[in-house]
Amino acid sequence: MLHLAGLLEELERSEPARAAMAILEGSLARRSAEEQGAFWHAVDLYYVSRKAPPEAVAVTTPAEASLAITP
Repeated sequence: MLHLAGLLEELERSEPARAAMAILEGSLARRSAEEQGAFWHAVDLYYVSRKAPPEAVAVTTPAEASLAITP
């Protein structure tokens, strides 16, 4: 199981990770709250899909379907 607190602590200790997060936060700051939410939702879907079988990660609502990223 992923321990988010431990991962966040590791990111805080890593200089390259801090630099990457600063760039990401700067880029997201220029986006609307809706765009930021869509971005983090896509990140969540990506990581969940890496840990679960595809059928367990089905998009459940039409609103979520409009945010889905297709290859």
